[in-house]
Amino acid sequence: MNEPLLRIDHLTIAFGEAKVVHGISFDIYRGHTVALVGESGSGKSITASAIMGLLPANAKVTIGTVRHLPSQTNWIAPQHPSKAPLGQGLSMVFQDPMSSLNPSMRVGWQVAESLIVHQGLTKKQARTDATDLLEEVELPDPATLFERYPHELSGGQKQRVMIALALAAKPELLIADEPTTALDVTVQRAVLNLLNRLKKRRKLALLFITHDLDVVRDIADDVLVMQNGELVEQGSVDNVMKQPKHPYTQALINARTIQPRAIQTPIGNILVSAKNVTKSYSLKENFWGKTIHALHAVNDVSLTIDAGERIGLIGESGSGKSTLGRALLGLTTINTGSISLDGIPVDHGNATYMRKIRQKAQLVFQDPYSALNPKIPVGKAIAEVYAHMGLGKQEARDKAVQLIQEVGLEASDAQRYPGSFSGGQRQRIVIARALAVEPQFMVLDESVAALDVQIQRDILDLLAQIGDERSLTYLFISHDLSVMASFCNRLLIMKEGCIVERGETSELLANPQHAYTKELLASRPGKIPLTTA
Repeated sequence: MNEPLLRIDHLTIAFGEAKVVHGISFDIYRGHTVALVGESGSGKSITASAIMGLLPANAKVTIGTVRHLPSQTNWIAPQHPSKAPLGQGLSMVFQDPMSSLNPSMRVGWQVAESLIVHQGLTKKQARTDATDLLEEVELPDPATLFERYPHELSGGQKQRVMIALALAAKPELLIADEPTTALDVTVQRAVLNLLNRLKKRRKLALLFITHDLDVVRDIADDVLVMQNGELVEQGSVDNVMKQPKHPYTQALINARTIQPRAIQTPIGNILVSAKNVTKSYSLKENFWGKTIHALHAVNDVSLTIDAGERIGLIGESGSGKSTLGRALLGLTTINTGSISLDGIPVDHGNATYMRKIRQKAQLVFQDPYSALNPKIPVGKAIAEVYAHMGLGKQEARDKAVQLIQEVGLEASDAQRYPGSFSGGQRQRIVIARALAVEPQFMVLDESVAALDVQIQRDILDLLAQIGDERSLTYLFISHDLSVMASFCNRLLIMKEGCIVERGETSELLANPQHAYTKELLASRPGKIPLTTA
């Protein structure tokens, strides 16, 4: 093997006196992908920040170096300003492209601007080269897409624009921090394929940060496993994944082997019913305001959910699954069809009906932080629900504490603010708040998508336990078939506003009938080799 491109030697990072990364060492080679793996808080992202020279102001490298061997230059060293050439030889692809892209600027000009700043190109040449980059990352019709704004693109397309932005700096090293975590499995597969092809074509070194070991199997040459700021295991992807030596690595791998969670309570009569439901959005109207072009987000969907069931609604972004879930709760109006919950019509014109629906059904969002007021202690946020139900202040506070304990937290946590909790803990808090009204039906929209695998499993165990104890009925909206397979007794597969396949979980996974279901199953990370052609 040739000389390493980058050598990280005994890197130690501290916030004040508290060390968060403890003397880690590894090499990164051209044309190689190194996967840096670990759960939230393991130190992987702060390590990447140090390599880029982007540590927070209150953090510092106390020991060790990051050395660019071809130039014999220390990019990072204690007590010295960063020399990491971010934007000139070193580029970064972040997890959330929407927070990195300027919403008021056309995506093509965002790429062109990088070329103008870092390479000194004229505006005309930058436009040409930016269009070529959009084509290189395999975006359709790059000349047309050049003029679009970020909100006009899908999640996968926005991530490809971010990759094009990173390539504009002609990097030797590309750092990708959880770039596929929020993407659907088929889109994730396409982005991983793209990164693999770019690495080979441009002879890039790639540092890929992730908590998903299935993705590691697909893209990595070497694996580094971090726990509590320490490098506990490293080696080739085959050796680490097939013969893990450290207990933490073994636990991460075993966490992907999810055992089915049987429903302990008897399944009852029909609780939720939807008949011929259609939800359309007008895309174009004529002079008189009549719709001449519409998007059918939900197209003539019928379904029933029995009391006590756990139903998985599976589909890619844009399939209509979230719209359907919100319609079942009465959170969005429908154009045609009918919906009822426990025999009560979801009728926006009847305030009495809708008040009863709100008491019987609750929604749990994907991002718990945005669902909580950061300025209010979590116990108070839950107690406010009880106060609206007519309970006195002390009783509301007591019941809030009981709920916080029911979801696996401590009574003292009631006094803490949302920002002091981890992502998994915040998800437990929003589940507790949803339980305060004692619902019969809960819709969970991608509620574990952004969580580490072990935390995912813990949250699903919690939901299964609470579901059995409270006889809850769940509709779990997700794009992850692997997760839903362990939790749901039935699956509904949704594509382009229609349910294209439905059935008992074990039967559907063992014998899928629709081509789209087969594609979803085949696209799961770790299932098929990446293409490099």
